Amino acid sequence: MCGSISSSGKRYEKNDTLEMALKVKQELEKQGVRVVMTRDEDEFVTLQDRCKKANWVMADLFVSIHRNSAESGDGVEVWISNEENEKSSKLASSILEKIDQVGIQTNRGVKTGTSENSEGDYFVNKNTKMPSCLIELGFISNKKDNELWDKNADQYAKAIAEGIVQNLER
Repeated sequence: MCGSISSSGKRYEKNDTLEMALKVKQELEKQGVRVVMTRDEDEFVTLQDRCKKANWVMADLFVSIHRNSAESGDGVEVWISNEENEKSSKLASSILEKIDQVGIQTNRGVKTGTSENSEGDYFVNKNTKMPSCLIELGFISNKKDNELWDKNADQYAKAIAEGIVQNLER
């Protein structure tokens, strides 16, 4: 499974998000944060296994990085459980604020539930036992979002890491 694909067919969500996750990991480790990845190479890991791993290691936070896709749309949004845990809300807000400071087309906000159902939840937000969020880091189907991604990938990684560090209890 590769997730979303750009309209050119040359850009895959799975590649962008793995690259970003590895950059975020590197930034966090520079600050002395222990990071456990649910995948660190191009392999398929089920959502169930991702949640199991996070719960098993008793992670402090769970952050899932994605790319959005639609015929029209742009910008960044961060999703949390519709049961709006205060810590998840603070985590999502911190990350989105930092990303927005780097530069994005549209700040689509922190949202609860799923894009199809505000009463539902994305699997990872529902099935992890720690504060969690799912970042939709721009639309892979939007040329300008991809240009911003390519230009700002390192800064986005730093921004995500800063937002995470702000929410760690040290």
